[in-house]
Amino acid sequence: MKVVGLVSGGKDSLASLGKCLKHGHEIVCVANLSPEEATDEELDSFCFQTVGHNHVDKIASAMGLPLVKGTIKRDTSKVQCMAYPARPSDQEDEVERLYDLLSEVKKRFPEVTAVSSGAILSNYQRLRVESVATRLGLVSLSYLWQRDQDDYVKELTDEGYEAAIIKIASMGMKKSHLGRHLSEFQSDFESLDYLHSAGEGGEYETLITDCPLFDKKFVIKNPSIEMISDDKFAPVGHITFQLESEDKSGDFTNRLKPVPLSSTLQKLNSSVNQFRSEAPLVDVTGIENYTNKKCWTSKDGIWCIYANMSGSCVDKLLSPIEGLKDYTAFVHVYGKSISNFAAVNKAYNPNFDANPPSRAFVENNGQSTDVTIDVLMYKQNDRKTLHVQSISEWAPACIGPYAQATTVGGTVLHAGMLGLDPASMILTGSTEGNRSESVYLQASRAIKSYHAVMPIVESSMELVGLGVAYVLDTSDFERVAAAWDAEYHSSSSSSVYPVCVAVTVSALPKFAAFELQLFSSILSATPPCLSSEEGIVMITLPSMAYALCPLTSIPEGLKKLSDAGFEPGHVKVFTSPGDYPSLSECLSSCGDISTSVLATQGLKVETIVSLVVK
Repeated sequence: MKVVGLVSGGKDSLASLGKCLKHGHEIVCVANLSPEEATDEELDSFCFQTVGHNHVDKIASAMGLPLVKGTIKRDTSKVQCMAYPARPSDQEDEVERLYDLLSEVKKRFPEVTAVSSGAILSNYQRLRVESVATRLGLVSLSYLWQRDQDDYVKELTDEGYEAAIIKIASMGMKKSHLGRHLSEFQSDFESLDYLHSAGEGGEYETLITDCPLFDKKFVIKNPSIEMISDDKFAPVGHITFQLESEDKSGDFTNRLKPVPLSSTLQKLNSSVNQFRSEAPLVDVTGIENYTNKKCWTSKDGIWCIYANMSGSCVDKLLSPIEGLKDYTAFVHVYGKSISNFAAVNKAYNPNFDANPPSRAFVENNGQSTDVTIDVLMYKQNDRKTLHVQSISEWAPACIGPYAQATTVGGTVLHAGMLGLDPASMILTGSTEGNRSESVYLQASRAIKSYHAVMPIVESSMELVGLGVAYVLDTSDFERVAAAWDAEYHSSSSSSVYPVCVAVTVSALPKFAAFELQLFSSILSATPPCLSSEEGIVMITLPSMAYALCPLTSIPEGLKKLSDAGFEPGHVKVFTSPGDYPSLSECLSSCGDISTSVLATQGLKVETIVSLVVK
């Protein structure tokens, strides 16, 4: 992609640009927001570094890149909630100046398709860049996101990034740090538990005086210290200074040349590898006879909605939950064709802003309607979402308007995960198009990505209670089991081994060979509990529970859950048309309960997942 880099002159914005080159992107220009009043050195912006802004033009020159500049005013962080709305009510907010700046970039450099920023841990900053990028049709690149700070600072030094400290504002920082290089204090900062070694808590700000992107280096001259607070324990101050350039030895002609993708990724990117099931369409005549289009509400506040959508109704996909989006925790979407994926995403956009629920989308060519959904809602105000749209080295960005994870009542509902390489968003797999090998590689990559996501949602692989693996054929089950065993045990010492249910579908987003969905507990809640009796497996999580049982044992499974103190709520059946007669008999004995029936080509076992609440 062709990239504009948001630069402040500090280490993170420039290191992120270096990552862009390493991942094959081309840097077209850089952009900066500085104080409207040139005499203002530091605005204490909530989102943007302004100290050192007078020297950004020299930094752009050292990179040989055009600089687009905009301005911000003091005290214009108006919208201070964590999530920044797509349609902010206060147009005076400083983030709107970022929108203006990037609009100007697009006007002057229409080839730009992505924007790079240096966010590491700040959701506040990342969400604002993502919001503006989305509004302008740009991809957000945030390659430092969730980096271990000690490792990152060491990497900066090893790769030749020289960062001078130009502002301090924290315990552990001293006036004597100002004007000196970060590498001099790296070990000191790592030893202080209360200080973020990379300055992610606002402890300090930097200016890069040399790095691999420059054709010259800089020296700070005549520094003048300005202390805002000379507190003995937590001083606040910055320096004003002159920045003089010095020649560097070597050939820097290709310093901004993108690094080509690895040969493996190139081959994967250029090959088709569009995996689909070769099985014929399933005859689902009469399936709606066993489907309840209804809303179920429990006494403790979990709702479950099931609805069929078809034809022109797809644009009203979420109409059953209109006005209830803040309670929506998870949406299962089953499309008759994977071509419905774009239409479903379009239908999502008007319904959810910055905090969409988690989601899983698969093609199920055995259904008669274009789209089938079931929705889990949780009527309590502790709903939290993890929605990272930026491309990074951490975990795959969401490929649609949904969250990576939603936490409700101590339970984490993870979105369906594909086996995507996070930095390139290219599916891993066999370069020869071998599906069996691709299933294993994509399953391994997806589980690795879950390892990265878990700490951010205060969970872990040890707290996984249930996994649902979507594959294209029953022959893929063995590969899924091998990847699950290898990757799960690589970082988990849990004595509770989670259940992984394999379900066959006809196609997956991006024509992947594998998709995985997990359910886990948070660290501070009750861990998952698994029990098995008479062929029925019960999985208990903090705010909900599931029973897995053969098709003919649905009534017994629900009774066991009721006997254990749970209130049965929604039954989801993965079955085949040949089982419809027995399915009808089983469901008729379940009483007034919300049900979704999905016809699949094959299952390792006939499986029913029943959602219940305490």
